[in-house]
Amino acid sequence: MEVKVAAIGYGAFGSFVLSAIQDLPDVQIIAVAGRKPEKVKTFAERMQIPHWTIDWQTLVTDSRVDIVCVLTPPYSHAEIAIAAAQNGKHLFLEKPLALSLREADEIIETVERNGVRAVVNHIMRYHPLYKWLKKQIGLGKLGSVRKVWFVNFASSEGLPPDHWFWDERKSGGVLVEHGVHFYHLFSWLLDDVPEPIVTLGHEPFEAWSIVRFLKHDALGEFYHCFDKPAALERNFGGIAFERGYAFFEGWLPLKVRVESIRGTTVVAEERGISWDKTQLYRWLIQQAFCDLLTAIRNPEHQISSDLHSAREALSVALKAKEMQWKAIDASFHHERVPLQSSVEEL
Repeated sequence: MEVKVAAIGYGAFGSFVLSAIQDLPDVQIIAVAGRKPEKVKTFAERMQIPHWTIDWQTLVTDSRVDIVCVLTPPYSHAEIAIAAAQNGKHLFLEKPLALSLREADEIIETVERNGVRAVVNHIMRYHPLYKWLKKQIGLGKLGSVRKVWFVNFASSEGLPPDHWFWDERKSGGVLVEHGVHFYHLFSWLLDDVPEPIVTLGHEPFEAWSIVRFLKHDALGEFYHCFDKPAALERNFGGIAFERGYAFFEGWLPLKVRVESIRGTTVVAEERGISWDKTQLYRWLIQQAFCDLLTAIRNPEHQISSDLHSAREALSVALKAKEMQWKAIDASFHHERVPLQSSVEEL
């Protein structure tokens, strides 16, 4: 049975998502919505999408549409998702799920009340190397978790000063827009939701979030900074265990290395993927979309990147962000106090 898809949003990442979905069998993208008529028309023609519009509401009410892909900036996710679910459309949602827990809960309630299915594009849980790593952790041979880290020196090339990413009212800031990926990933890897302790950094481009994994009694740190040229982008992370380590490089790693100790000997085991990152990225998007298709056809199927886990990651990101603003406010107040005192003494 062919599934008909309507896309709302088609920016640089949105077009990448749609090109990946378009390659799936029995999937037809029949319409796309955007804000600028000439641009969305040109995009639709290039992608051979038969219909285009600047009125996204017409797509969520179109009886021909089975799935709505929400590929817009984060601030509009809730409005579109809720309208689509109210009209019986299944959802493929770009992360983050929403910009507030209230919006997230409204999406979840509307989806469940209308009996539709939804997947959030947190692709990490579909990564075969992370699946392998989760299995290694579950075997227990590495012992207890001691420390978790992920460092992301990301490129800001291609993001002009007026891009929505820099406007927290539209993106939610670096932790909400991007950090949710890693809260979502590590919650799943360790079966333990991180609890933020402190967040530092310079919004909107930098955040350093320190968390505690309560079940493991272990600390974690997540650093994100979007200020590098593309050639200097670096991303790496790891987990320290009682009897070993796990290391991975790249926010979509092509290799994962696990080191463990047997007796007095360190034994290393690696798993790798021969694809390049673009191929892997496309495949992971396809896996998330196929997860949704399976859930549509089988009501008992549990979606890996479901709405509730996406809400959980959003909750962590919002708590961490609130701590960052409190730290900024405290620092600002501390800096001003001596000046106020000196003025009063004059």
